[in-house]
Amino acid sequence: MGRNSIKILFFNLLPCFRIVVLLLVTWPVVSGAATVATTVGKVSGVVNGDIHSFKGIPYAKPPVGELRWNAPQTPEENSKIIDAKVYGDTCLQVVRPGRKAPIMSEDCLSLNVWTPAPDSEKRPVMVWIHGGAFRSGSGIVSGETFAKQGAVLVSINYRLGPLGFFAHEVLADKPANLALLDMIAALEWVQTNIQSFGGDPNNVTIFGVSAGGMAVELLMTNDKAKGLFHRAIGQSGYAAWALPRTVDAPVPAPKDVYLKKSQSAEAISHNLVARISNKPQTKDMLYQLNGLELINAQLGFQVPIVDGNSVQEEPGIRFMRSQQHDVPFISGGNSFEGSVMRWTGISADNYTRSIGDAVEEARKLYRDDADDIWLQRMFGDNRYLLSARLLVENTKNRPSPAWLYYIDFVAGEKKHGLPGTAHGSDAYFAFRGHLDKNQNVRALSQRMQKYWVNFSRNGDPNGAGLLQWPAYEEQSNQWLVFSESDTVQVGVIQAKLDFLESFFYKRISGLD
Repeated sequence: MGRNSIKILFFNLLPCFRIVVLLLVTWPVVSGAATVATTVGKVSGVVNGDIHSFKGIPYAKPPVGELRWNAPQTPEENSKIIDAKVYGDTCLQVVRPGRKAPIMSEDCLSLNVWTPAPDSEKRPVMVWIHGGAFRSGSGIVSGETFAKQGAVLVSINYRLGPLGFFAHEVLADKPANLALLDMIAALEWVQTNIQSFGGDPNNVTIFGVSAGGMAVELLMTNDKAKGLFHRAIGQSGYAAWALPRTVDAPVPAPKDVYLKKSQSAEAISHNLVARISNKPQTKDMLYQLNGLELINAQLGFQVPIVDGNSVQEEPGIRFMRSQQHDVPFISGGNSFEGSVMRWTGISADNYTRSIGDAVEEARKLYRDDADDIWLQRMFGDNRYLLSARLLVENTKNRPSPAWLYYIDFVAGEKKHGLPGTAHGSDAYFAFRGHLDKNQNVRALSQRMQKYWVNFSRNGDPNGAGLLQWPAYEEQSNQWLVFSESDTVQVGVIQAKLDFLESFFYKRISGLD
């Protein structure tokens, strides 16, 4: 080929070279993120577009062998760079039929971080605590959703089921709520390390749905968590629900949900172990148990345990005594929380027992619901929405403000199958709803995300382009109602919650 021919070929291909260079410059980069130094060693993650993610970072030693049923232990620093590109194992958990089992093990105490940049900026930090009835779930979420809005998002794994909540007579020297102590250890890690990821350790918001919402409420009332967070969002928590307690927990104990004397947490654990083994229940025997068999032996939801130490008292009672941490607080729930009832292990017949002679009065209050729906809806209102209102009502003796919300929205294509917003829907709205094919779902999700990010940044959910959400005052009893369009309403389902609250006060009667 002659020199002139080469010149002609070069100038003909020059536009193609320009396109390739332009693509290389503008195409989202997926490569190794900057290496960040932490107390567990240097971690190397991934940058995708303008978001850096670091996954599977250990925040405690593996709780295996002799560390099972022990409080989380500080991990040693790793001299090698930790590959933080993939999630760590999820904690041992129940897997519903038809669902694919995750990669799981007892070595699961890790967390994940998404950040706009691991620099010296002081961005608001949002720590997500997953739900799943304290029996399932993990920190695998779309953390980039909040990182793209200027926050540093952290998600965590914590021990589940009876590996996370367990009180047994041969383990009397061990804390009953290991999962809660895991969360506290993760928050301590955040305090020490998050500045290296561009986050502000003095501006940390904890938030979660269902068991995650309950975890927020437990942390709000736990002395060991003081100073580890500065704002809190409890979504569909159940702080007013009866919890089992150890034999040496604070007395007098409140009654159970049926207004009867509750079984001790030790007896519950003893019976649980007996389902999988008839061997004498010694300490050695418990440490040798197959963890997954123990997890699967649990019937219904796992619940925290009042032991007077790792959980000092039911969160609802602590709020009533003004013993919660003084931080801005958001609480709320959904219009059909009762969708979860079938998974709780509480049958309709059993729940009806808790109402006693007031069934007729209850049915009148829920007269708008069909016979196969009303009891479920009341169960959801009782377990979740009553707790939300009770907690916010009892922030009145603290300077920090609180806000109440209620979600009453069903997408058009689902209106014939759902009588209201199902339990857990707000987790979807928070992380993934902005990508939904339904325009109304996308819009609601985007509004909720803005409220949450504003709250994490300023301690107030309000901001430009949003309906003004008034802080709660008992005399006005105002809620923000999320729907196709948002409204502020007074006394949401007030008659129903007043009725249910009367049972709560009967249950705790006799307490100081």
